[in-house]
Amino acid sequence: MRMMKILLLVAVLAFMLPGSLHADVNGILLKDFPSHSVLYNSLDGKSIHLLGEVILLPEGSFDQKEAAQMASRIGGLPEPLLDKMVKKGIKLKLFQGKLTENPSARKLDGTSPRGYVSGKTWDDVPGMGGSKLVLAKIGSSDKGKSHGSVNLELHELAHTIDQHVYNGIRSDREFIALWEQEKNRLFPGRSYFLNYQEEYFAEAFAMYYSSPNARQLLKAAAPHTYDYIYELQ
Repeated sequence: MRMMKILLLVAVLAFMLPGSLHADVNGILLKDFPSHSVLYNSLDGKSIHLLGEVILLPEGSFDQKEAAQMASRIGGLPEPLLDKMVKKGIKLKLFQGKLTENPSARKLDGTSPRGYVSGKTWDDVPGMGGSKLVLAKIGSSDKGKSHGSVNLELHELAHTIDQHVYNGIRSDREFIALWEQEKNRLFPGRSYFLNYQEEYFAEAFAMYYSSPNARQLLKAAAPHTYDYIYELQ
C-alpha cells in the first residue's frame, strides 16, 4: 500500500511539472522507430543521436521521406543548441491531419489565430510553437502550404527556442533594438513580422537555417539579426 501511494504521488508530481510531457503527447520518438525503415535510410546522418530524443512521429503510416527531410532540417541546427533542446525536454511532433486533432491543440478547435484575416481557424493551420511540444504538419514545410514562412518546422521551433532555451529573446533589449532597426529592410510591408518581434525572430531564424540562399538574403538585409542568430550556438 505504501509503495502504491508513493507511485501515485510521483505520477501526480510529474503531471504538474511546468512544460512536462504527459497526456497531451502521443507518437513515437525517432529513437524508437525501426532503424531499417525508409525514414532512417533517408535521414542525414548528422546529430541523429540528438534528433532521436526530439522528433516525435505518427503512430500510423505516413510519408517517411517527407518526415525525414523535416527531421534532417532540424538536424542541421548546431549540436550545442540541439543538446540544450534535449535537456529542456523539447519535442517536435510531426503530424498528419488537422492541427486541432492533436491533444495539445484541441482547445483551439474553431478559433482564429493571431494574424490570420482570411477567416481561417486553427484547424487550417499546419503548425504551432512556443511550448515544449512543437507541432508541424508533414508535407507543409514550404511557404504557401497554408502558411507564409520560409520553412514551417524551423519557424515554429524557433518560437520554442525563444521561450524555453533562451528565456524570452523577444524581451531582450539588444534583440528589440535590432528588430526596430532592421525589420523594414528584411520584411517590407509584412505586418506580421513588423508588429511582432517574436514572429520576426522566428522567421529570421528559419531563414538562417533553411537554405544557403535564404541565409544570404538575411545577411544582406539584416546583418545585425544575422549576427545575433549566429551567436545562438
